[in-house]
This record gives sequence, C-alpha cells and structure tokens, in this order.
Amino acid sequence: MAIFSESYFQGEIREDFYVEPMMKCTWAAEIEVLETVARICEKHNIRYFAEYGTLLGAVRHRGFIPWDDDIDISMLRSDYERFRAIAPAELPAGWHIHNVYTNPFHQQLHARITNGDKIDYSPEHLRRFHGCPFSVGLDLFPLDTLAPTPQEDQAICSLLKILVHTAQIYEEYPSQAIELLPEIEDLCGITFDRSHPIKGQLMQLADQVSQTYNNSGADEVSHYAIHAKREHGLRLKAAWYNDRLPLPFETITIMAPAGYDAILRQTYGDYMTPVRGTQSHEYPFWKKQERILAECLQDYRKNT
Repeated sequence: MAIFSESYFQGEIREDFYVEPMMKCTWAAEIEVLETVARICEKHNIRYFAEYGTLLGAVRHRGFIPWDDDIDISMLRSDYERFRAIAPAELPAGWHIHNVYTNPFHQQLHARITNGDKIDYSPEHLRRFHGCPFSVGLDLFPLDTLAPTPQEDQAICSLLKILVHTAQIYEEYPSQAIELLPEIEDLCGITFDRSHPIKGQLMQLADQVSQTYNNSGADEVSHYAIHAKREHGLRLKAAWYNDRLPLPFETITIMAPAGYDAILRQTYGDYMTPVRGTQSHEYPFWKKQERILAECLQDYRKNT
C-alpha cells in the first residue's frame, strides 16, 4: 500500500533536476493507479512487469527518473488479453482502459489506464489522488513473440508501419488514407467496413498483425510497435521475463522482470548513465490538459 509523508510532496532537487510539488502529487497519483492495477493482477493471477523508463527508474533511481512523468508496465500477450477483458469490470467507477478496441480513435498499440478523462478539482478526487487534479494513469504494453527470421520480421515491421501511418493520417488527410485502403486489403486479404470508423479498424488490424508469431515457439519478444520503429529493433529474450522480483520504487515496491539488467542494456545501452530529454512526450504531460481546459473555457465565454 502506498503511504506518503507530508514531506514527500515538497519540491526537491534530484540529479540536479528540480522536481516541483505538483509533479510529486502527480507521481503519487500515478502510483495509486499502479497499486490498483497491481491488486487486480494479483487477484486474477496476472503478471505485470515494470518496463521502459519505469524499470530504468526503479533500478537507477529507486523511483521515477526525475525528469519523467509517467509509468510504463508490460505484460506478455496472454496476460495482457486477460487483463484487457476483465479491466472494465474491475477498475473503479470513472476509470478507463483505452485501447484500439475500446476507443476507435486510439492511436497507439499499447493500452492506457486512467483515473478519469478530464481535470477534476472536486474535493473527493483531490483527496483520493493527493491533490493532483489531472487525469493520470499508466501505459500498458503487450509483449509479442518476434518473427524468427529477418525476412519475416521485416515484413511484419513494414506492414505495421503502413497500418499505423495510414491510421494516423486518416483524420487530417482522409482522402490519402482512403486511397491506401485497397492496397492494404489486397495485401492482408481483408475488407474494411466503410460504414464504421476506418482508423479503428486499421489499428485493430495492426494489433492482430503484432500477434502473428505468438504460437511459433520463437524465443524473443518485444512490443512490436516499438521494435518496428527502432533501426535495429528491440529484441528481448522471453526467458528474461520468466521470473519477477520486487524493486523499491518511491514509497512502494514494483515488480520487475528478473532479467532486468539484460533488458535495460538491450534497450538503453549504458543505462546507469543518466541522459535527460529522452522522453517521447511533452513534459509535464498536464500542459496539454491545461490547454484543452483553457480552450473549452474560451469557447464557453464566447457562447454565453
């Protein structure tokens, strides 16, 4: 259970980087989401692993990387699918699991679990989430078996890039995306339902393509979308995920793959040397939520 002292929420300098009080509140709120997910996993005998920046933070900093603002976990595909099926009924009221099957506009091949969908300044919400009013959560990455040969792997990666690219340009350049559909249909032997959101169908197809080799017996895994983006891929031994061990993480412990050293070396190289500015999104993430709120208020004032 996460327990935070009053001093935890004070701003502090970590690794010559100032972590402001609101970020500390946000970290605490995200840990509450992680603890809820962990309880669901324990109840249903589902294994999760700290992954990416969260795994690196646990090993190198015993908590968050000071300039990071989110939590990443992974599950092997079979556990991921079980969690995805039970999460809607198990998560607290008002929480969401966003993925390509629950949200036709979801743009990632991983899921995101959030404690809401908007900024919430209600006293109940602020008490529950340590003064953090923002929608917070964690990213959940399925790990799939990689193709056993370079040729097959290249084919899967190329197809994934086409599907995700077409889905991402659909809203802004729908005519260009639609022109690509017949070629994709011929390539995959499918027919898209033009009466339903195309973007969601493209992302669902990409998710299914990622699972192509899960029964092949090959011994390497990865989140295929990340593997496809990297010039030399990200190939991780499945054996590195055979066991788990708890690592300190802020005020709690988090479950890490027993092969974390090999995973981190494969992912980051010399992972014990801190490198700032490598996060893949705007820091802090809540600036986007504040902009959306400001735009909504501006539109409201114009119409009243």
